[in-house]
Amino acid sequence: MRSRDRLADGLTSAGFAVLPSAGTYFLNVDLRASGVDTADRAFCLASVQEHGVAAIPVSAFYAQDPVTHVVRLCFAKADDTLDQAVERLARARQEHAA
Repeated sequence: MRSRDRLADGLTSAGFAVLPSAGTYFLNVDLRASGVDTADRAFCLASVQEHGVAAIPVSAFYAQDPVTHVVRLCFAKADDTLDQAVERLARARQEHAA
């Protein structure tokens, strides 16, 4: 999918560790492997409040023993929206780097 690859390539270039994705409209990013020293919920909150990019903390999908270092991003967006999201998330990553 073109949008998936556009977002994945942009995030990878920005230093994010993007997990493989197929058959969905979402990409998952491993924050820990991306050098981010912030839990998923805190990173998602900061990304929306400070950078205008909505992300979903994967820990929200767990009833017990949640994975707290992965965030989920939707790539069903216009190219310009994806490009802006990459730029904004790159700034968020720098602010939350380990």
